[in-house]
Amino acid sequence: MAAAVADFTPVSVRSEKIKKADGVPTIDLEPTVDILAALGSDKPDHQTLVGFAAETEDVVANANAKRVAKGADILVANDVSVEGVGFEHDTNEVLILSPGGERHVPLTGKASVADAVLDAVIDERSRVGQDRPFGTEKPT
Repeated sequence: MAAAVADFTPVSVRSEKIKKADGVPTIDLEPTVDILAALGSDKPDHQTLVGFAAETEDVVANANAKRVAKGADILVANDVSVEGVGFEHDTNEVLILSPGGERHVPLTGKASVADAVLDAVIDERSRVGQDRPFGTEKPT
C-alpha cells in the first residue's frame, strides 16, 4: 500500500468560487476511507500486506501501533521531518517493522529502499512458512 494522499477530506465541495470578500472560509473535514485497515481486516492467509507511514514524531511507537491496528504484516515508516527523507527527495531513510523484528535502512536512494522492503517481505514470508512464489495459492 502506498501512503495515503490525505487522512482527511472536505465534508462539502463548493461549486462556485469562494470570494475573498466573504472572509476566510471554515473548512470542515472528515476522515478519508482507510484502505489499509480495510484490506488488513480481510487479508487472505497467503497474502503479505505492506503498509507505509510518514511520521514526524515517535516513529517506532506510532509505526508499530499502526502496523498492528491496520493488520499489516510489514510497515515501512519514515520520519519526514528529517532532511532528505520522504517527499520531494530522491532519497529516503526508513524503518521496516514486522513481527520478525525491525530493519533500519539508512539514507539511500529510493530504489535501494524498495530492495530492502522486498527483502523484508521475503524474510517475513520465510519466517511464517509462506515461501511460495508470489501470486500462487497454498498447496492443498
